Amino acid sequence: MESIRGLTAVAFGVMLFGLDSGVSHAQEYPTRPIRLVVPFTPGGAADIQGRMLGEKLGQRLGQQVVIDNRGGAGGNIGMEIVARAPADGYTGKAQRSLNSFLTLT
Repeated sequence: MESIRGLTAVAFGVMLFGLDSGVSHAQEYPTRPIRLVVPFTPGGAADIQGRMLGEKLGQRLGQQVVIDNRGGAGGNIGMEIVARAPADGYTGKAQRSLNSFLTLT
């Protein structure tokens, strides 16, 4: 019985050390500037809120946040740009809403 416990302990230890070598590590994020699309013209309330959000987000993430104002068509032009952007987490939209203000795609 004692030898089974010892063998189990050795097998468990080998398993733990073996698992450590196969662990994958997450990539750093963000590694490049983040684009924040504000679908309204510069100088308005959405632009001001977007710039304030971009500044705080940049400080927190340690990466530059570029504000891209794309006004027109009731915000549809900016939304189309975000919808067609690659889904890599580096393009976001700022919108005026009660529930959400930032969405990263």
